[in-house]
Amino acid sequence: ARFRRVVHDLIEGNPIKLVAVGGVATNASDASSPGSNDYLALYVNYLTTAFPRAQIETVRSSAGIAPSAVVAQCLGSFLPDDADMVLLEMTASDAVGMDDSIVDGHNAKAYEVLMRKILSSQSQPALLLVQSIAPGMGNGNTPYYLTPEAPQYAALASYYGTPILSMRNALWQTGNANGNSLTVINAVQQTDGSTPVDAGHKALADMLVYKTQRAAQDLLVLPYGDYDTTSIAGDVPEKPAYADVSSEPDVVLSNSTCLWLKNISSDGTCPTNMADMCNLDYSNTTNMLRSYNQFVSTAPKKNIGAIVGGVIGGVVGGLLVMGGLLYCCIISKKKQQERVARIAESRAAAKKKAAEAAAAAKGGAVHSITASAETAAVKDAGIGKDTSALPVARQPMSQQTRSQARSNGVVSTPVLFVRPPAPRV
Repeated sequence: ARFRRVVHDLIEGNPIKLVAVGGVATNASDASSPGSNDYLALYVNYLTTAFPRAQIETVRSSAGIAPSAVVAQCLGSFLPDDADMVLLEMTASDAVGMDDSIVDGHNAKAYEVLMRKILSSQSQPALLLVQSIAPGMGNGNTPYYLTPEAPQYAALASYYGTPILSMRNALWQTGNANGNSLTVINAVQQTDGSTPVDAGHKALADMLVYKTQRAAQDLLVLPYGDYDTTSIAGDVPEKPAYADVSSEPDVVLSNSTCLWLKNISSDGTCPTNMADMCNLDYSNTTNMLRSYNQFVSTAPKKNIGAIVGGVIGGVVGGLLVMGGLLYCCIISKKKQQERVARIAESRAAAKKKAAEAAAAAKGGAVHSITASAETAAVKDAGIGKDTSALPVARQPMSQQTRSQARSNGVVSTPVLFVRPPAPRV
């Protein structure tokens, strides 16, 4: 709806302000005649020709090599408050520090923050996403699918209903296949495989022209009206695609910036204040790093030696703990075995003692039962009182002895009696 409004204003001859925010393609320094045959100049030339009554003001806001996170942080330096249409060309810059996470991509989140800031601007500008080619894609080093354009940026374009123009899709089929999903495209510089030359700029301009012509045709079928104004009033979804884009936008931009810095520098530091990133020279990597080291306050560098030492110490400490636990387990098991052996020995000794006691008790009972019978038999036989040395034998009692034993109260059971000694001569 916003782009239909811009085209409607062009047809009606109303003034519009066109702002291009982007990287090296928007900078146009690699076109043979910057300001004349780069994509922005070519598109503006078409607009003035196709809509001669319209007054078109053009603003070229080149961010150089800065990624979407920095542009979003410093958007006031790139986007005028009264912009009517914004061409956003950030793919090549973001691809330098690209992460391939669809679920939690830092670059995609920063790109969404940037999109929402532009769409929420007071002037409600129309936003067109101009997707340039990722580095290496045009010189046979980067495959077709390895770009933040898809699926992340294309998904965001669909969610927010913003037109998207793909230089990759337009030029890939013109390249010379190099195997393994690689190709060489002559419309871009072969040094980086990304920056468009004249043919690349023309391709981008042609896509913008085609999109404008289609919108003009749509307005002939369905003229601009209340439907468009109502749609524009509510075309920024309250809920973002990535939740933390609205809850923690500063953290999102900081994380994406740190990722980008780590990809272009071995220093690996991150800015403590993202506002410091707005005053740097982004014309090239060398100038950016020089100004970064000069003006940006960074988080303390992590001591690699300390990290390695800590890791080694942690591993050694873990092994010592494991060894101590193992030793304790072995000692505990040995003590348990000794305790079980002592219990077994005690039980065996107790059983043996009980058996001996039972045997002794049994022998005492037999002796007590037969003692009276033996005494009576000795007296009956007329033997002397001292019989302790006489031999004893188990023999049946005579009938007379049994009768005497009963009269004396002795039980009638077989008893032991003393055999009398042989008579002396």
